[in-house]
Amino acid sequence: MNLQEQIRKILKEETMFFRRRVNLDKVKELLKLHAQQVFYETESYNRFKYELTLKAVEAAIWQDFGLGWEELPEEEEIEFVTDVSNHFDKEIKKLYKNYRR
Repeated sequence: MNLQEQIRKILKEETMFFRRRVNLDKVKELLKLHAQQVFYETESYNRFKYELTLKAVEAAIWQDFGLGWEELPEEEEIEFVTDVSNHFDKEIKKLYKNYRR
């Protein structure tokens, strides 16, 4: 395997970090646990949605692997959190509406 192939392999593995490691069932449960705090820290639904998902994903990674956000690939984290927040949009909307009352 030449150097270019090794670099491609490493980059491909890095881009799969979250998809292979993050337990979405755990993230879904963590959304509920962090919703109240994030609600009071944000000013819009879109910010709430992203920040809540980010907090849940990072908590899941910390619990399972002991890795903090500073040790994670940043660009991939942003993309992954956006995808997961869209996946859980219904659940996140319910949480948001619950705290808006």
